[in-house]
Amino acid sequence: MGFYEFVREVEGQLDDALKALNVKEELHLEFPPSREYGDISTPIAMRLAKIIHKNPLEIANEIINKIRVGGYIEKVEVAKPGYINFYMNKERVYELTINMMLRKAKHFFYIDMGKGLKVRIEHTSVNPNKALHIGHARNMVLGDTLARLLSRLGYKVDVLNYIDDTGVQIADTIVGFKYLGYKYESQDIPFDQYCGDIVYVSANEAIERNDKLQDLRREILRRIEEGGNEISSFARELSDQVLRNQLRTAWRLDVYYDYLVWESDIIRSGLKDAGLSILTKSPIVKYEESGKYKGCLIAEVSRTDEFKGESDEVLIRSDGTFTYLGKDIMFAMWKLGLLKYNLPFTTYVEQPNGVKILSTDTFKGKPLDLGGCDLSINVIGSEQKRPQKILKLIIESIYGKQVANRYIHYSYEAVVLSKETAEKYLGLEVTKKIQRMSGRKGIYINVDPFLDLLKQEAMKIIVESKAIPKDKIDEVSEKIAISAFRYYLLSMDRDKVTVFDINKMLNIREESGAYILYSYARANSILTKSDLNIEELGPFKLINNLSKYDLNLIDLLSKFRYYLIQAAKSLEPKIITRYAYNLALIFNEFYEHSPVLKAEEELRNIRLQLVYAYKVTLEAIADILGLKLVEKM
Repeated sequence: MGFYEFVREVEGQLDDALKALNVKEELHLEFPPSREYGDISTPIAMRLAKIIHKNPLEIANEIINKIRVGGYIEKVEVAKPGYINFYMNKERVYELTINMMLRKAKHFFYIDMGKGLKVRIEHTSVNPNKALHIGHARNMVLGDTLARLLSRLGYKVDVLNYIDDTGVQIADTIVGFKYLGYKYESQDIPFDQYCGDIVYVSANEAIERNDKLQDLRREILRRIEEGGNEISSFARELSDQVLRNQLRTAWRLDVYYDYLVWESDIIRSGLKDAGLSILTKSPIVKYEESGKYKGCLIAEVSRTDEFKGESDEVLIRSDGTFTYLGKDIMFAMWKLGLLKYNLPFTTYVEQPNGVKILSTDTFKGKPLDLGGCDLSINVIGSEQKRPQKILKLIIESIYGKQVANRYIHYSYEAVVLSKETAEKYLGLEVTKKIQRMSGRKGIYINVDPFLDLLKQEAMKIIVESKAIPKDKIDEVSEKIAISAFRYYLLSMDRDKVTVFDINKMLNIREESGAYILYSYARANSILTKSDLNIEELGPFKLINNLSKYDLNLIDLLSKFRYYLIQAAKSLEPKIITRYAYNLALIFNEFYEHSPVLKAEEELRNIRLQLVYAYKVTLEAIADILGLKLVEKM
């Protein structure tokens, strides 16, 4: 069916060959430096040579003597110093691939790798006292793309957004409104931006230099957790109003949720007691009777191998309030289905995609059993590495390693601003190449204003091109802005800091979401001008006079399923973004060097089929990455 099936056949044959030779070694396949060395290669013989002390060329030849040529494998060769090179049956693979694409075969674009296994993804989970900024957006877009990717590969996915409405940031914002005289009166700034940009920043600054306000903050935190009072009611109302604004931002980026779980509902429910009874079964969790942690429930991680010599971690303070980690451990156990407790849920709002979000609600909700999951993915920044490791360690100490491994901390590094972006859009004087963001200091760029800026820049490109009707400029500009933004966030390595640069996002000549959209518009233009029904052209066949640009495009199209599965196995959306860019690059080379409409009839029809195959493949990729394709640009 495609390159992926060829690779599977190679893996299967190699596995059988190693068993026949009675040797064990982990398979490793790689792309050769040049196609003359095959379509896929393995250094397995050289690795075995170090173990069984034989010449790698001799081992390689023994292995290929066990390989059966046929099916997707056309030829196998040994190359010095011991590589085994596999050559694909290109005619079979290429024709099968393109014909599947032309038919839009569902089983080609949707692969049942997950077999219905349940995956629960928690992402966004931003404190409901501020607007979403571009750092939060990295979390949100990563989580959303994972959900899209795994859903396409046969996993049953639900998405949670955890609403921390009992934390310090909410308390600081309440201090601002209730005791420092802030009132939301102007409609010139959205409520979520007003809370975060003005009230929280100012209140936090005042609290940090005033002991009485710090005492007041602690009292507010206690009353929020206690519930049933004016402060706790105000905290919920404030959080609800901010959250609805945050959701509108998420929807603008085409991000949706299945469940909202409010921290206040967890704290005031029986889940806390159920979790506590299990938590105290851990051999590394205990109530401290003396010392600086007297009266606290702590995790004695200092006596474990992983955290030896480090400080212990408080889970419940001496006043009975839970720390962030304490609440997070219980929530993690609940998500995995380890706590058999049904939280009360009710319908919160219907989203633009028609799916209703269910939200916990202590007063209006009815108990709902969400069930556990086979895999729980928590998208959260790398700064939470230590608490997340402790969380898994505690789960392991209670339930064992196999259960703990079902919980994944999906880590990513911070988003920072380029010097030019910080100076141009925040008016800061930046002496270094980058500017780190800070919520407390108000140094960040909110998502909606930034998308508006991107949209304005996209409009300039569109107006200059004169390709878009005036009544469509706003819609197309919005799609370009969203695509550029999402692609940029997804294209960066998760373990590296993302330097935000608005100029790079909209560059249609280099790697960007705009570049992908531009290539799609080119393909669409060719098909529109051809005025031909692709279905009437018959099945795709390789012909002799195809150019290297035609073959390059066919070859990379054949690898779609391979990269899709690699991305899912490694949980790395960047694999898809890199594939999308390379595919667009190859297509644009094809566009420049392989005339389509002016070619003789047989070649024209073949190339039209390639353009169509490219178009539907990019549509599948765009659906995974959340890109908004445009027909003209």
